[in-house]
Amino acid sequence: MTNRRYRQPARWCVLAVLVLGLGGTVAACGPAATRSDDAGALGSVSDHLDDASSAVATAELAVRERAAGRLPAVTADVAVGDAVETATGAVHGIGTLVIAADGAGRVRDDALDAASGAVGPVAAARTWLGRPMSPADGVLRALEDAAGGLDDASGVVERERAQTAARAERATP
Repeated sequence: MTNRRYRQPARWCVLAVLVLGLGGTVAACGPAATRSDDAGALGSVSDHLDDASSAVATAELAVRERAAGRLPAVTADVAVGDAVETATGAVHGIGTLVIAADGAGRVRDDALDAASGAVGPVAAARTWLGRPMSPADGVLRALEDAAGGLDDASGVVERERAQTAARAERATP
């Protein structure tokens, strides 16, 4: 009999906690939370673009040094092999991010295109290192173009991330 007396208030307390927890969850999933999540996702896009840029820079340095005879073929091959993996990983990382806002989503798609466009020149650099019969000019030009595209995409992503974060901040009560 004494247990019954305490069960009713305990049930109400549990119910109140569940209702308040659900309310907090719903509030956290509102528009401001989505914008905040988009800003975080754009930060991740920026990080992946940095990885792709690093891969392009590594490949460019390896090709330049190998063409000048200052870097052994094996060392250059390992460095560019790692750069290919890094560039491919950046594409995969950007491709798996989900962004809710249309404008930010388009920026993500453009960043994905820039990162995807960098994989080919980095892989071509590795191919050139395997048989450097031709001058390195064409490979270097393609790497420079890829670096430019990545830099442009990075700037756009950073601007969109800052704007998205500012909108989320204004929407937060």
